[in-house]
Order: sequence, then C-alpha cells, then structure tokens
Amino acid sequence: MGKNRTTIVKSPADLKVYARSGIVHGSKTWTSTQVHSSGGGGYIGPQGGHVKAANVTSSNTTHNTFFLVDDDGKEIEVNLTDVSFGVRDGHHVTAVYAGHQNDQWWWLAHLHNHNTDKSAKVSSSYDKVCGNPNVLILIAVHVLAIALGIMAQSWLLFLVVFAAYWGYTFFVESPKLGAMRKELDRRARELIADDAAKVRARGD
Repeated sequence: MGKNRTTIVKSPADLKVYARSGIVHGSKTWTSTQVHSSGGGGYIGPQGGHVKAANVTSSNTTHNTFFLVDDDGKEIEVNLTDVSFGVRDGHHVTAVYAGHQNDQWWWLAHLHNHNTDKSAKVSSSYDKVCGNPNVLILIAVHVLAIALGIMAQSWLLFLVVFAAYWGYTFFVESPKLGAMRKELDRRARELIADDAAKVRARGD
C-alpha cells in the first residue's frame, strides 16, 4: 500500500487494478447508531415565553470486517462501512484494489463472494479513483453566475454561464467519469473470473 495519496485516474493507461483472494476468517458485522440534534431552545420570563423542543434524528451505519487468508497463509484485513456484502467464515472471496499507476496507495473497489456468486462495489473508492463532479466547483459556478448577472443587470448572462457549466459537465465530464468507471468494472470482472478459473482448476 504505502503513502495514503490519491491521484485521479484520467486515462485507462493510468489505471492500476489488482486482486487479492482468500478464505474468510473472523467475519464480524455490527451496526452503530449516531444521534443528531438540532434546533430547540426558547425563552421563559416573567411574562411567559415558549420552549421549542430540539429536533432529534438518528442514523445507522453498518460495519463489516474480516480477514482473507490466501494460499500462502498471508492475512489481508478487509473493513467495510455501509457496503452490502454478505459473507461468513469459510467463504472464498476476491478483493479488487484500484488506483493510479504512479501512486503507492490503492483502494478496495470491488468484492466478489465465489460461494454466493454475489459482488459488491465500494462506491467511495470508485469516487476516489475515477473522480466525481466537484461540489465546490458547482457552488462556485452558481455564485459566479449570480454575481455576474447582478453586476451586469442581465439574467441572460447568468443563464449563459449556468448553461455553459452544465453543458460541459453533461457532455464532456460525465462521459469521461462514466468511461473510467466502466473500465474499472471490466478489469475487476476479469480478475474475478481469472480467480474463479484457478479455483476450478485446483478442484476446490
């Protein structure tokens, strides 16, 4: 692995994908609950007042951890958060990692359970490797468009800037992101298929 640094992959030639495979040991699944509170307060004085109850919400996070033990006895720890992937001890699993060729850190992007024939993608890793639309740029463009529209006293200018950004995102950036994700999918499936073929050849 190495230094935790991520370079967004812009070309299939820069994409590095490899797989680790083994038998699951020590599988554990649990759920944590986070409680969030907002609002509330109020005022009570000699003439009365009011009290507003706080808005309390909760959210659950599912965690899954296990070790993959390969043929040489080497153990690989896998930790998942909010990834739907059914597994138990004794299952044969392939874990696919991806990243930029120039990096020394690769992210767990894809998992396949050969016993159940079920796969799972780690969406957050796909975002780190292939990128996603930048929310900060989105906000900045909208603020710029509004500011220019106000200063120029022309909502036509606002619409031009707004349309130019979304046109570029829809017709240029999104297809690039989609193509890189499909390439990562393709290579992950190839590695998973290769691993399955090796297992069949050994007669496991």
